[in-house]
Amino acid sequence: MGYFMNNTISSASLPKMYTYNVEGQRVSVTLTKNPFDIDPQVLYSLAARQNKKRGFLFVSKVLGKHVPVDPFIPLLAGSSLAVQFMARIHGVNHADTSAIVQALKENKDTRKVYEAVISKPRFVLPQETLFIGFAETATGLGHATFSAFDNAHYLHTTRDQIPLLSPVLDFKEDHSHAVNHRCYPVDPELLRDPKTIVLVDDEITTGKTALNIIKAIHTKFPKKDYVVLSLLDWRTKENRANYQRLEQLLGVRIHTISLLEGEIAVSGSSLNERREQGEPRNFGAESNITEDFFVPTEQKILDLKDINSFYSLDSKGNPSLSPYLGLTGRFGLSSRRDREILPLAKEIGEKLKLDRSGKKTLCLGTGEFMYFPMLISAYMGDGIKYHSTTRSPIYPFAKPDYGIQNRFTFASPDDEGLNFYVYNIPPNYYDEVYVFLEREVPFARLKPLVKIFAELEMPRLVFVVGSSIETPEDKV
Repeated sequence: MGYFMNNTISSASLPKMYTYNVEGQRVSVTLTKNPFDIDPQVLYSLAARQNKKRGFLFVSKVLGKHVPVDPFIPLLAGSSLAVQFMARIHGVNHADTSAIVQALKENKDTRKVYEAVISKPRFVLPQETLFIGFAETATGLGHATFSAFDNAHYLHTTRDQIPLLSPVLDFKEDHSHAVNHRCYPVDPELLRDPKTIVLVDDEITTGKTALNIIKAIHTKFPKKDYVVLSLLDWRTKENRANYQRLEQLLGVRIHTISLLEGEIAVSGSSLNERREQGEPRNFGAESNITEDFFVPTEQKILDLKDINSFYSLDSKGNPSLSPYLGLTGRFGLSSRRDREILPLAKEIGEKLKLDRSGKKTLCLGTGEFMYFPMLISAYMGDGIKYHSTTRSPIYPFAKPDYGIQNRFTFASPDDEGLNFYVYNIPPNYYDEVYVFLEREVPFARLKPLVKIFAELEMPRLVFVVGSSIETPEDKV
């Protein structure tokens, strides 16, 4: 079938080896550390990546990006990194660590466990600490991790261009589909003051992206301690030696913490290589949308006052019409301000729960706008699945255990020059979908998404908009 897993070593010992055939490319994973004894199948599957630099992708099952999940699962994934950070770096254990891990493993009692965690006081860090989440995949994970702490700030990188601000940091993710990362803290002191910087990503393979941002930070705002948190850590011995060399060069400590750690070995030709050699282009379960479509569509504006006056430019240099929200971490967020987000999200979620008309509801974040929609979705009642649109191009194949079953391509509502994707939405499954947009856009820009859900025969489509220039009557 082109995709298999083989556990070649007994479950009682490490290292363990797992072998995957990803559409002709063989990927072997040797686990060397698994502190919570998590079955890898809980955390990821694999898929073929549409990228010349790397032909495969670990598709996270706990991130809320490519795979629909119970929205409490990515919140608990962030909590799991937070408790591990405190235990490893500060020697402080959280009373609910075992419950968090068990909920992740079993996808059971997730709300009960999460609310038990947030009912307790936040970790008070002994020194001011800045958490940075990597766009676009880990913006939600980074925020979910940061939300466990006091005496902390959060900032996430962005691929957007914001003309009224100069990026304080500008660095590259070498293997990515979109290599440029920028940081736009409104207050540059956000990077200057903290003694420790914590970088949060879903996966580190070579670790070069983290090293690139550490170099960029250290040039302007030198620190003594950096921490890299990730769900998965696949660095080779050579990659780890690069970290040690940078530590010695800069005179710093770089700590790395993950849920799973090991090494990967890759052999065989990727689907990208075979397509370049003339393999047929009909590769998988790609959408095929016609112009004849209809789906009942509604729009609801969140009556949020916390907005920034900044706008972005699209790839053609055109300005956006609506400003960003101020609660995402794109421009910096303090622990104090973050305390206001959960009650707000719960209030909105409970109102949208009353608006629901079906038992199976999909909530869809968009691009970098992941955490706040995730938090709202968690409080919209039973039968909710959450994930997000993405810029990552991945080959879809409707095969057992393969990470991407289908895909739909559309022009970004914020930038018609960019293709975005949404994955793993089964036809005739959901009763309705709520699509969360950070900023209002002209309805014409939403038509590509409307077409997708018409093809999926979605009975009801609701766009939930965070920031609007004009406030219509239909607001939440």
